[in-house]
Amino acid sequence: MLKKIFAATVIFISMLCIPAYGMAALNPIEIYINDTKIDSDVPPVIINDRTLAPARVISENLGAEVYWDNDNRLVQIITSTKTIILKIDDKKALVNGQEILLDVPATIINNRTMVPLRFLGETLGAEVKWDNDLRRVIINRNRAKIIDFSYEVVEGKPSVIIKGDGPLEYTEVETQIANKLAIDVTANLDTLKNALNIDDDFLDKAVAGEISNEPAITRIVFDLKPEVSSRIYSSSDKKTIFLTFDDFLEDVTIESQPNELLIKLKATNASDVNYFLLSNPDRLVLDIDGLKLSEIAPLEIPKNDFVSDIRFGQFSENTVRVVFDLKDDINYQVFRDDNVFSVIFSEVHTVENIQITREGDATFVEIAADGKIGYELEADKSKKQFKIVMPGVAIGENLLNQNIIKIADDVIEYIELVKVKDTRSYNLEIVFNLNSFVNCEMLSSPPSSLVRLEIYKSSLKPLEGKLIVVDPGHGGSEPGAVVNNVKEKDINLDIGLKLQKLLEDNGAKVYMTRDSDIFVDLYARAGIANEINADLFVSIHNNTATSTAASGTETLYFPDSEKKLLAQAVQKAVVSYINLNNRGIVERPGLVVTRETKMPSVLVEVGFMTNENDFALLMTDDFRQKAAEGICQGIIDYFSGKID
Repeated sequence: MLKKIFAATVIFISMLCIPAYGMAALNPIEIYINDTKIDSDVPPVIINDRTLAPARVISENLGAEVYWDNDNRLVQIITSTKTIILKIDDKKALVNGQEILLDVPATIINNRTMVPLRFLGETLGAEVKWDNDLRRVIINRNRAKIIDFSYEVVEGKPSVIIKGDGPLEYTEVETQIANKLAIDVTANLDTLKNALNIDDDFLDKAVAGEISNEPAITRIVFDLKPEVSSRIYSSSDKKTIFLTFDDFLEDVTIESQPNELLIKLKATNASDVNYFLLSNPDRLVLDIDGLKLSEIAPLEIPKNDFVSDIRFGQFSENTVRVVFDLKDDINYQVFRDDNVFSVIFSEVHTVENIQITREGDATFVEIAADGKIGYELEADKSKKQFKIVMPGVAIGENLLNQNIIKIADDVIEYIELVKVKDTRSYNLEIVFNLNSFVNCEMLSSPPSSLVRLEIYKSSLKPLEGKLIVVDPGHGGSEPGAVVNNVKEKDINLDIGLKLQKLLEDNGAKVYMTRDSDIFVDLYARAGIANEINADLFVSIHNNTATSTAASGTETLYFPDSEKKLLAQAVQKAVVSYINLNNRGIVERPGLVVTRETKMPSVLVEVGFMTNENDFALLMTDDFRQKAAEGICQGIIDYFSGKID
């Protein structure tokens, strides 16, 4: 009998080991939020008939922030109105201090905190459904919130920007009042300000206010300037509504001199231009993007050898076309100075001389041409060079045999004269190769026959007069990470205050987003920096991980070339000062404070509070001082151009 039982057991175990080719494998669980599939490195799981998903993935897609408390093994999920606390392997949850009993507790799977999906979604104000056939969790946000209300330039056009923490639906409202426009947005208003007092050429003011709570409706009223053209549209993800004002070609002037004709086209704002030649008959065509054509008085074209007529038209909805009927095969230059486009018709001009002089700590460059020329200054910090581009200009006889001019002082190493052919003309580029990147200022305005440039040696006092925003992360009701009862917000603030003093000692003006233990909204932090027109923004944080082995420093940045350069400079300097593991720079498109700031900005994660060595160092005043010194040095290196 025992032999029979043993044999049957062996057969049963063997059957378990055989692949069940005849059985259909269950599809992985999918999560869709507002019809968008949400991916995660750890897939959702079902425990006791309840779906659990990564807390960070779901929370951030529903507009909440997530903080891990390693000491107490709990996760905090925070919005402007709710604080949710879930402890690992504990069925009791807290929502704004009120205890809620869960069917299943939060747990950790593959180093990810997994939380009950329906509880989290519904607590954050969303509708949660389960599609058993598709094995899909469907989450729809019931109430969006307007979280930012601002006036900025978008793609060259002045615009009112209304941002939501989710998709925003809107309808236009008939006002029956001249120069007044209104929209109703299906969302609550959750911004620091509800009015924009602008008073420019397009907008007098805009005011937002909730007119209904059930359903949530916010009405925004815009007082426009007379005869302003505008349009309202949404971003592709529906999270942003734009009220954009059209720019106009508002003025044209003509200046005639012997052997030269200058036409200036003035727009209400800077725009891009594309230009090309057509033949039979010969014409120069300028297409200026983003413009509407206003009423322009008939032009009187003076007697000249270059242009017989100038014609204007609305080539497309947002493009003004200007056509110059040419008399002959002539030289021309097209360049832009802010919102003014200049077209010069002339004989071919040449650069005759380049003179370098030093006065104290400043270097002056003078470039002499045989007539008025157009030019633009371009800078490249990574190559430690800047260049002056001169369309349609040739090299004069005095400089023909000097393609490279050696300077070899402590600022300029050498100058190159380079002829570059593009699709429209030959350009002369005068390239200044530097020993280290420096600040410079054009002392002349195009068109002119003398190009003047002043170079400041950045290493003298690169922070002098710079306005820098220092942002100690978290604060108030947001403690950040909590380890051994130490709150991240307190470490961040201490480093931030030390950094403030260092920057001010180096001549900078410093604005602190907080200098005490208060809560500051993420969008407000970025908005402050934008409103005061800061030169640079640095946010100070410290890291955590479920693995205690994680250690070191990293610097986060929004994908932008200038922000990346700042991240490189700060990361290199901080690591050299505090000697922690160099985790490098990390591109993070979703960070509000670096994404929304218009100036170069970074977020520095100094060390890991969950690592024993990092944490012990962070507890010392000397280490925090060194961290501040490293950040300060990185900022100095950035403004000095000392970037590898």
